Parts: sequence; structure tokens; C-alpha cells
Amino acid sequence: MKRYLALLWLIFSFPSLALAGRYFLEAEVSVKGEPGRLIEVWVPLPLEDESQRVEELTIEAPGPYLISQEPEYGNRFLYLSSRGKEIRLHYRAVITRKEFSPRSPTTPPTPRLLLPDKLVPVKAFKDLALELTREALTPEEKLRALYDFVVNNLRYDKSGQGWGRGDALFACRAQRGNCTDFHSLLMALSRAVGFPTLFEIGLPVPKGGGVVAGYHCWLKVYLGGKIFGLDASEAAKHPEKRNYFFGHLCDQRILLSRGRDLLLSPAQHGPRLNFMYQAYAEEDLAPAPHLVRTVYHVKLLPQ
Repeated sequence: MKRYLALLWLIFSFPSLALAGRYFLEAEVSVKGEPGRLIEVWVPLPLEDESQRVEELTIEAPGPYLISQEPEYGNRFLYLSSRGKEIRLHYRAVITRKEFSPRSPTTPPTPRLLLPDKLVPVKAFKDLALELTREALTPEEKLRALYDFVVNNLRYDKSGQGWGRGDALFACRAQRGNCTDFHSLLMALSRAVGFPTLFEIGLPVPKGGGVVAGYHCWLKVYLGGKIFGLDASEAAKHPEKRNYFFGHLCDQRILLSRGRDLLLSPAQHGPRLNFMYQAYAEEDLAPAPHLVRTVYHVKLLPQ
């Protein structure tokens, strides 16, 4: 009984202990090769920030590889090339993830976080953003008005076509989509009123662990000397958590990359990537998504 009471005291005294996870992540990547063809592959590696730490990282690859970081968002990649041979590689990582709550930034936001992306225009949403925030008195109230607009007017719906690209104009017109669509619209609105806004994407942690199906994304917004985490799509799916996901991000996620319109390192030969959560491959200097397959497994570890 004393041990049980002591554990309760720790949890309530230090809430982050109750909202933290430790995960074993394994990524398996395979890339088909044809004789005489140059095959290149970039694999995003788990990032570190205020909420995520990579305790261990081991890599198994069929040949020499490079780990490189791009300067725009700080994303890290494992890069490998091969001439005509199939590539099979995997990495294993032990990751500790804590709940993110509003906090003071350790570094100021970059001007890039106010600029548009290919599928996230800013100027097109200026009038709407100003109208939605017209009666708000503080930066936090403005952001809440934009968040509530997206949560109220979009539904989480992956039927039909057009969803899943993170197209802010599509999301506004269709009023539906997945997490990329929710957060692209919210990012466009937030930037339109002058709030630096960062797009992050990674993996949802399956309940009980297992193979990861798909991806999940969210936002971080700089305002009033703090960073707010926003997860509008989860708020739409779980209305009882709407207030929580305005400011907070739960620990059941793994961050793999930041930003949109990504230039990799070393730089890819094809266009910038819309976003990235799995391996990207090129064949003879051209995009070759049909050649690459990425599978993620997550195991829950004891604290």
C-alpha cells in the first residue's frame, strides 16, 4: 500500500511521468534494383526536441552509408546508393517521448515558418483569417479561434479522392480530409495572421505496439513568447479532448521530420518533397516511389 501511495504521489506531483512513453522502433526498408541502374535511397531518422530523445540508434546496411542533416528544418537522413543491386536496410532506435505542453522556446522561430508552401498558400487565406480573429483580444484567443474553426468545420474523412496531400485549398473547399489536410488549413490560417507555424510528421504509436499503419502529423505555433502544440485532427476525432489538443501533444507519437517542400541531404535530384515520413528513392536521378517499401514496427518498453 505504501508503494502504491508513493507512486500516486509521484504521478500527481510530476504529471509528465504519467504522460510519457518509451518505445523500441524498428524500420525496415527495401529498394528494388535493376542491372546498370543507379539506385539512391534516403531514410528519415527520428529527431530530438523538447519532447523526444533518441537513446539508442543502430543501423544495418549492405554497404557504406552517410548520415546527414539538412539546414532548413534540421531533418536527418540515412543515405545509401547502389548500382543495380537491391538495397535492404533497417535501423533500430530506443526513443523516449514526453507530453508536449506550452513552453518557452529555446531558440526563436525562423522566418521560414511564416512563408507559404506549395500546397499551403498564405495570401489566399489572409481575409478569412482576419475575419475569424476579428473579435479576439490576445494572440492566444486568435489562435484558438482559428483552431476552433478548423475543428468545427472539417470532418476526419478519408473517402474519395483529394485527401492526404496536405492541400489547404482542398481542405477548405471539401471540408474533410486526414491529419495533413486539417493541419495544412490551420497552418495557412495561422501564418496568415503572423504566427510562425511548424509542421511535424511521424508515426502514431499503436495501442499495445505492433506494425504502424500510416502516419500522423501536428503543428507547433509560436506566439506570446511560447510554443503551442496543436492537433486539430485528433480534436475532431475525440471532441472530449478538444481543449487538451490546443496546446498539448500526447506522448503516443514519434517525430520523424519537420516542414514541407523538403530538400533532402544530400539533395535529391527530383522536386522537393511535400512531406516525409518514410524512405524516398530515386533511380537514375529520377523519383522512383514504386521501388521502395518502408515498414515500421513499434514495441512498448517499460519506463
